[in-house]
Amino acid sequence: MNSLYIIGNGFDLHHELDTRYSSFGLYLHEHYGTIYSQLLEYFGLPHISENVDPLWSDFEHSLSLLDVEMVYDAYSGSLANPGSPGFRDRDWNTFAIDMEMVVDSLTRNLIKAFHEFISKIDYSVIPSDKRLPLNARALYLSFNYTDTLEGFYGILENQITYIHGKAVGGDEIILGHGIDPDNFKEEPPKPPVGVSDEELELWREQMSDQFDYSLELGKNALQDYFSSSFKDMQAVIKGNTEFFDSIQDIDQVFILGHSLSEVDLHYFEEVITSITRTPKFTVSYLRDSERVSHTETLCRLGIQESQIRMIKIETLV
Repeated sequence: MNSLYIIGNGFDLHHELDTRYSSFGLYLHEHYGTIYSQLLEYFGLPHISENVDPLWSDFEHSLSLLDVEMVYDAYSGSLANPGSPGFRDRDWNTFAIDMEMVVDSLTRNLIKAFHEFISKIDYSVIPSDKRLPLNARALYLSFNYTDTLEGFYGILENQITYIHGKAVGGDEIILGHGIDPDNFKEEPPKPPVGVSDEELELWREQMSDQFDYSLELGKNALQDYFSSSFKDMQAVIKGNTEFFDSIQDIDQVFILGHSLSEVDLHYFEEVITSITRTPKFTVSYLRDSERVSHTETLCRLGIQESQIRMIKIETLV
C-alpha cells in the first residue's frame, strides 16, 4: 500500500519530547523576559503555571490577539509633542521607531527564540518502548519542527516534507496565525450621512484637527506585525507543489498527533484533493472529545466516516 503519514505535535509528545507551547513559554520566561512580558501584556496570555491555559495550547492562534491599543498606551510617552520646548523634527518618528521595535521583538526575535527552544530537544531521552511501527518507505508530511522522524526512526529526509520548516539544521521555520492581515486594518473614519455641506465641512475640519501624524506613523509601523506573523498557507502550499503532486496514488493515510486545528485545515484540504484514490484514514486522538471532533472535521473536508478509523496513538506500539 502507498502510505502517507501526517505528523503533529502529539507525535513528539508521545515520544516524551517536551515540545509544548507552554514549555516554550517557560523558555521565554527564563531566557527572553521582554518577549514573555509582551505576550502577557499585549496578547492576554497568562503566566505559565501547572494549569496550562488554552491561550498557550493554541499559541499560534493567540498570536492574532495583539491588543494594539494596549501597545499604543504603553508607548504613548513617545508620541511627538510639537509644543514642548525641546521638540525636534526627528521626534515625529520616535513613536513609530518604538512600534518597529515591538514588531521585531514579536516576530523575528520570537522566531529566533522558538528555533533555539526546538533545537535544544534531546532525542536521546526517548524511551525505546515508545517506538511506533512506521512504514520506512512511506511519505511523511510533518507539521513539527523537530528531527524525530530522521533522528529516531531513520526516515530519509527526501521522504519527509517539513511543511513549516525544521529547526535542526538551521532551516527557516514558519510560525504564526492564519488570519488574513487585511482583517486587522483600521477602517478610516467615514463622513456622516445625510448632513449638510456646512456640517460635512465642519466634520472634515474636526478630523483634520484630531489628526496626529506621530500616532499615524506608529500605527502603520505596528500594522506590519499582522502581516509578518501571518502564516500564509496558500503560499506554503504553492511552495510545496512537488509534494502534493507526489501523493496522488496514496491509499492509506495516518494522522498521528495532529489536533486538526482550524489554522492548518487548508493543508488537509489540499492533501485530500491531491489524492486521486479513496484512501483509508487512521487518525489518533487523545481525549474522547477529540475522537468526535476529528471525525466531524474530516467528514466536513469530504471524507466519508466509513474511511476513518480512530485510535489512541499508544495502541500502535
